[in-house]
Amino acid sequence: MTDGSKTCCATPGKCWIANALGVLLVRIVMGIIFIYYGGQHCFGLFGGRGIEAFSELGALKHLPILPPMAWAWISGGVEFFGGILLIIGLVSRIVSILLIVDMIVAMWFYHAGGFGTIDFNLALVAMAGLIVISGPGMISVDTMICPWCKTAAGGSTPTAKT
Repeated sequence: MTDGSKTCCATPGKCWIANALGVLLVRIVMGIIFIYYGGQHCFGLFGGRGIEAFSELGALKHLPILPPMAWAWISGGVEFFGGILLIIGLVSRIVSILLIVDMIVAMWFYHAGGFGTIDFNLALVAMAGLIVISGPGMISVDTMICPWCKTAAGGSTPTAKT
């Protein structure tokens, strides 16, 4: 625009609504995706085969230390319950880190057939990385219960006009 008007993001401190809505959108989409897959893995929801079938995946049999059933519950639980926590915005950074680890393990052991098999996982890692870096956004439980998080929660905060 050449009429001299300022856009939202041209003025410092005015973009908090756009930032908050953008991060909220990412959290909701990620949450839905992880609830869907975690529900399939753990509980057989949404046409999934359940925890028994998930624990029989060859990838889980190659993970060290714990038996495959334990890894299945860990992975599926992080996905399902992590998705719920992401949507409401509670412990979002911790959940996002756990989901990044979950996706990296999935890419390494299960989807190791090249880029065409890991592109979706990479997109989820990038979305989770956004939450780790920027925080949960202003529209989150994290921001409501953590007063010192307000300025770091997804961009600039609203400022009073002087």
